[in-house]
Amino acid sequence: MQPLNVDLRPRSWPILLLLTAMAMTLAGAVVHAGAIMHAAPPIEEIRTIMLQRALWPPSSKSLAALDTENLQAGLRAIDSYARYVPPSSLLGYSSPSPSLGIDIISYKSRPWVQADPGGPADKAGIPEIGKLQAINGTKVFDVDFSKVLALFDLAVRHGRVSLTLSSRSDGKRKTFKVQPVKFQSSSLMWRRIGDNVIVRIREFIAHDTAPGIAALYNTLVRSNSQVVIDLRGCSGGDLYEAIEIAGMFVAAGLPLASTYDRSGMIQTYRAPPGHKLASSTWLLIDRRTASAAEIFAGILQYYHLAHLVGEQSAGKCVSQTPVPLSDGGKLWLTTLAIYFPNGMSCNGTGLEPDIPYHDITVTKSIDIIAELDSRTRVPQKK
Repeated sequence: MQPLNVDLRPRSWPILLLLTAMAMTLAGAVVHAGAIMHAAPPIEEIRTIMLQRALWPPSSKSLAALDTENLQAGLRAIDSYARYVPPSSLLGYSSPSPSLGIDIISYKSRPWVQADPGGPADKAGIPEIGKLQAINGTKVFDVDFSKVLALFDLAVRHGRVSLTLSSRSDGKRKTFKVQPVKFQSSSLMWRRIGDNVIVRIREFIAHDTAPGIAALYNTLVRSNSQVVIDLRGCSGGDLYEAIEIAGMFVAAGLPLASTYDRSGMIQTYRAPPGHKLASSTWLLIDRRTASAAEIFAGILQYYHLAHLVGEQSAGKCVSQTPVPLSDGGKLWLTTLAIYFPNGMSCNGTGLEPDIPYHDITVTKSIDIIAELDSRTRVPQKK
């Protein structure tokens, strides 16, 4: 058989158009009126999966209400954490996009920035926490948060970012110019403050966060060090990675957590044998600390291996599973409930801090440590 030779000169455009349309159809998309239209989500397939695998059995009425127009809202009515991810959202990239290495968060209806240790913003002198006043000279302090994010994204993509910040303590404003670079924020970051080591866990990633924690303890933590694990803003990640890290602190053989699935099957996880890490004195949480982060924090709190500092956590002690769909997309749905060794769950309630700390979300680590030091310092006898 002779190889197929395609003439790529202009007159071959009908062939190219046909081949392109075929490729898009195979990938779950079609060409319509000059635009790419993705195929409709497989509703019947989604209904079957929800009926068979969802932790909370859906009613026939709620399943019948699922359609292409209100799929996301219909899924949330069945399971508040369920969502459909279309194929186009799953495309990967070989390199990170331009970034400043900061998070923009909304706190008490105001925008704030939080700089990643070692990132471009940190190197440019932007403080760990600061009130965001303006982006490229445009005031944003009283602007709708979604518009703030859009303005920030536009500035980063154009490669010209000037941020005006003010501190919570003195209110003084300062403008920082940062050049966006290709920077991938790590799931695990750290900084040293005196003898203290601050470890920030952004997300629990399978086979990544646990080795990182072990390496940090082996290389940075000294006998006189106090380790502060910062879970502020950590929305979770891999449940089993969080349980594994908790087992690095808890005595061998003790129960860590139990999971329950739709069928009532119970799986209990216990701390493995081997060397145990010195327990952290403080563990920082806020209202955004959720899911796997709450499980990790709750286990250490239960065994009195860490004092939780901050505010009540999100209250999401359940786990979601991604299920591949025939269109190339994924359906995320809740499949497991997680319980602590005493049989209690934080789902819907959150974790109560041992040491309440007002405004912990927007307080610098160094200020938190200084205040905790003053609270726990033993008075010297005269």
